[in-house]
Amino acid sequence: MTLLPRSKKSDFSLWNSTLLFLLLSVDPTLVSSQPLAAYHDNQERFYIFDRGKTIEAEYLPVKSFSVGGNCLLYIDNTSHLKMYYKGEITTISVNPPDKYVALDHLAVYSNKGVVKIIDGRRNFTVSTNSIMYYAQDSLVTFYDASQSVLAVYYNGRVKMLEDGLAGNVSNKFGAGDNLVAYISSKTQDFKIFYHGETRIIEPFLSGGNFRAGKDIVGYVNHADSKFRIFYRGEVIQAEEFPPESYAAGDGIAAYIDNTGSFRVFSEGEIMTISSIRPDFYRVQNKMVIYGEKGYFKVWYNYKTYTLETFVPKVTELLANWNTIVYIDLNRNVKIFNEGESKVLTYDLAESIFLYRDVVVVNKGMNNHNVYWQGRKY
Repeated sequence: MTLLPRSKKSDFSLWNSTLLFLLLSVDPTLVSSQPLAAYHDNQERFYIFDRGKTIEAEYLPVKSFSVGGNCLLYIDNTSHLKMYYKGEITTISVNPPDKYVALDHLAVYSNKGVVKIIDGRRNFTVSTNSIMYYAQDSLVTFYDASQSVLAVYYNGRVKMLEDGLAGNVSNKFGAGDNLVAYISSKTQDFKIFYHGETRIIEPFLSGGNFRAGKDIVGYVNHADSKFRIFYRGEVIQAEEFPPESYAAGDGIAAYIDNTGSFRVFSEGEIMTISSIRPDFYRVQNKMVIYGEKGYFKVWYNYKTYTLETFVPKVTELLANWNTIVYIDLNRNVKIFNEGESKVLTYDLAESIFLYRDVVVVNKGMNNHNVYWQGRKY
């Protein structure tokens, strides 16, 4: 996210028309992601893994890279920004960007006040003004900080959700994979943009907090402190009292209630995972990953799995989509995927990387193996 020079209010029409031209040309929901990964070998050459094939992209080490669902961006040894897309490498900019990231369906980068989005082989300037952006699976949310305008792209159209959104915006809007939740600065109403429509949920005159996921938003209105969940268009009262903490994922929400019990909401049902307060927890897609009295566990598809009698180090535990990868006490790599837990490799691992469902294992001295769909590369 980049804050750029302030623009005049009248500039919004030009910004909006440019954005509309860009986004009408692509529907992110129609784009399938590719199994991509990247690494350096022991001679510092840069390799890209693409659907079972390994390509030597650069013979000199790159300065940084970002792996997306459809493309891969990197800054090469000469500080040029390059893109790998469908087997081809192109130079996007000869000047190094201030920031850049490859996302599930799009890529975004900024340089000296210019914010650009890459869709496939197309490279568009979104704005030369101040923009914050959240790109998700089926919508893209934009916040123009200089104009206090919140807008969203969904299903081929751009819609302005709110203008005059000021103050601490991090507490006023949040995006999930297919929805946007925000508090109106004008009316103080709590609103959710979902399936192309903006819905007024309830007044937040006394303030409140919320967490957004896919098809779901958990929230607490300070007026009555009840914990409610918006799920697929309906509002469900989950608890009479506010939870100690809560998090949202893909159609699920996990929380610690006021008694310390660990609970999960899934498909309209509320279940108690444990009566014991977890040591930690996080929600990743449809998984709830947590620790309990030193045990490493995961709740997935209505079942609890005990993975280890210890909790892996934070730096050696990765989760993405519906996969967990970690290094055990013997430096072996283990994987949990769709309810199955197993040893991925008995090779001693120095470090691991997870790019969606592709695992890269560094066995030391940049000696890498790639694992994808049950095969080793």
